[in-house]
Amino acid sequence: MMRRRSASVATAAMLLAMSTSPRQAASAEQAAAAVPAAPLTKFEKAPAGEAEQIGQIISLTTQLLQMRYPEGMARRGVHPKDHGCVKATFTVNSDIPPNYRAGVFATPGKKYPAWIRFSNATPFLAPDLGKKGPDSRGMAIKLIGVDGDTLLNEPGAKTQDFLLINLPGFAFPNVSEYLEVTKIQLAKHDDITSFFAPPLSPDRLKTAAVVKKIQQTNVGNPLESPYFSAAPFLYGSDRVAKFSVTPRSAEKTPVPANPTTNYLREAMKKSLDPANGKPAVFDFKVQLRNDDSLPIEDATAEWSETTAPPQNVATIEIDQQDFDNAFQVTECEHMAFTPWHGLTAHQPIGGINRLRRDVYIASSKFRSQPKEPTGFPKWPW
Repeated sequence: MMRRRSASVATAAMLLAMSTSPRQAASAEQAAAAVPAAPLTKFEKAPAGEAEQIGQIISLTTQLLQMRYPEGMARRGVHPKDHGCVKATFTVNSDIPPNYRAGVFATPGKKYPAWIRFSNATPFLAPDLGKKGPDSRGMAIKLIGVDGDTLLNEPGAKTQDFLLINLPGFAFPNVSEYLEVTKIQLAKHDDITSFFAPPLSPDRLKTAAVVKKIQQTNVGNPLESPYFSAAPFLYGSDRVAKFSVTPRSAEKTPVPANPTTNYLREAMKKSLDPANGKPAVFDFKVQLRNDDSLPIEDATAEWSETTAPPQNVATIEIDQQDFDNAFQVTECEHMAFTPWHGLTAHQPIGGINRLRRDVYIASSKFRSQPKEPTGFPKWPW
């Protein structure tokens, strides 16, 4: 049984119009008109005022992009720096259990060509290892040529995106908290120190705990880290799941004593070097929600692997390749990754996923608008 959201993307576009130029506002309104509001599933419960909060975040995100990139092209609102964008093959396991055959996993042995973008979650382009320690790392997967009904009415081949981070919990539990940190980012030029000023609310304590884990999680090579969807998704018509990816290699490249600005890209290039490297292989896993105690609306919450055991359902193979060339880098930079690129069988659910839908649309539209430079970009190194 589906319920309609109380407000559509058009509400967000209207709020965006209050703080952007007429051209930007018109673009947001066109995006809103092209994408009708997503229905709530029977598993979701959106709090009152959430749609209006999402609208505010869209407006603030656009202003953040203007602040961060006053000269030249705007980058992604999140995960703007890539460590490498590679070609891969995504193969559904031939022995996938019948209970897991849904959506892109419906046909055992089916192969999909895929793009995979490894990235850094700093708010702007920055060295891979900052002064405060590690940042969140990302793995965005785009399957090409999927079969079935898709969520967004967009031109081109049907795709399925899986957006993963290197911890099983997202940094913010809900839209309300994300709005507060976004306000601080804009007011304090991306310094969110005041967000953690005591006393901390229960939601703020959750974020602080995730941030602490992020700062303690060193990554020496993006190809050697596990990644997680954090937020939940439909799995077929009447089940819910979380996704994860685990590297088969047990190798753990140490972080260099004196890391260069792009040491993660350098590590990936060495691993996948056409002459001396070797393929990278990952297992793609699914956690099926089998207990109502597993949270839907709290994106910081981890699902117990004892309660919901991860099941291998597919294999990702990244062959040796020279990904660090101008053509491939440019192709990837122009791609848009969002968990809402995909099949209705894998609809993103929960507050953070509802937020991502509308904000990613607005961010992608904003980035695609031509802009004449008035000077050279000012990168922080």
